[in-house]
Amino acid sequence: MACDEMGAAVIRPLSLPVRPFDRACGVLAFLVPPPDGVPMTDTFSRRQIVTLLGGLGLAGMSSSALSAPNPKPKPKADPTPVLPVTEGRLRVGVIVPVKDDPFYKACADGAQEAATQIGNLDMAVAAPEKRQVREQALFLNGFVKQKVDAILISPVDAGLLAPLCKRAMIRGIKVVSFEQALPANSRSAHVDPVGNKGKAESFLAMLADDVKDGGDIAILAGGRSGADGQGLVSETMQQWLKPGYGKLKLADTLYDNDNEKAGYASADFVLRQHPNLKGLLVFNPAALVGAAQCVSDRGLAGKVFVTGFGRPAALKAAMSAKAVEGFAASNPVDIGYAAMQIAAALARNTMTTGTGSLVTAGRLGQIALGENGVLTLRPFIVDARNFDKYADL
Repeated sequence: MACDEMGAAVIRPLSLPVRPFDRACGVLAFLVPPPDGVPMTDTFSRRQIVTLLGGLGLAGMSSSALSAPNPKPKPKADPTPVLPVTEGRLRVGVIVPVKDDPFYKACADGAQEAATQIGNLDMAVAAPEKRQVREQALFLNGFVKQKVDAILISPVDAGLLAPLCKRAMIRGIKVVSFEQALPANSRSAHVDPVGNKGKAESFLAMLADDVKDGGDIAILAGGRSGADGQGLVSETMQQWLKPGYGKLKLADTLYDNDNEKAGYASADFVLRQHPNLKGLLVFNPAALVGAAQCVSDRGLAGKVFVTGFGRPAALKAAMSAKAVEGFAASNPVDIGYAAMQIAAALARNTMTTGTGSLVTAGRLGQIALGENGVLTLRPFIVDARNFDKYADL
């Protein structure tokens, strides 16, 4: 230790080598004393400095993180399929709810069939990996940026996607919803797979045919405000008043059956409440699966007739067990076909969206739009005679 002339000790400042890591940390590395048990040395090791910084909430930061800003993440590529730009040809984007669903694949096939027949029309199908609004919104924005002539869409959530569809219309793009309806002010037209009247007529015709001796019938409806709720119940009641259905007696009506679990529980409840029940009329496709499973589990297949509106692919087990012998369904090929015919006619200004507006739609013949630009198709009956043909839809 050095001393001055009087013999007193002189403390000289340490001359510490400054390495790149020390510069990055600034004076912080030199102002913080080493932790207990760590000897004071001319320089701190890299590990010691990281230990000290960790006490100040900076652990985990590397020298590169301290010396350079994080790079901005690269924007994700637009997943929307790109349509070619060719003079004189229409460009139509089709957006379905989810990829690899046989029903929506059939809708797209129907749209492609119509596009081929119409001619001078290019179409691309955008299918989300999961049934999510966000993915459909990305595709909507992508097609709008491409300035397509028309967009066909079956929205996962019509309310959330309505503003984007309205923006597309403002930019001159025709928007045609199918299956699930967009609000009237956010679409050019809508294709309803099956209207309430067509459903009700089909339901009662099947019940009358299979419950020939009459008896108690229970209705399992969806949510009151939904498409398979109060409105469909009211239409069914009106059709029930017609001649030929007098032997069928309404025993009960239960709402909020919009999934398989609810359908099973409600079927179990009404079967306990009405032990002589002869028929179950189920409005929602998922609830129909649950109700049929309940009837099968209780050993009542063939004794309690179960019918309603369904999808063939979901009812394979029920049909095999004869828990369901027939049901009403929509034809997805016709849905896509009609939607494309309407979209092309609107894009080429050969039809309007007013009530009664007509368009010649290929094999569907001349079709007319109803109120609010809605085209309503009719259901078809699926039973043992034709089930194999439609089993994968």
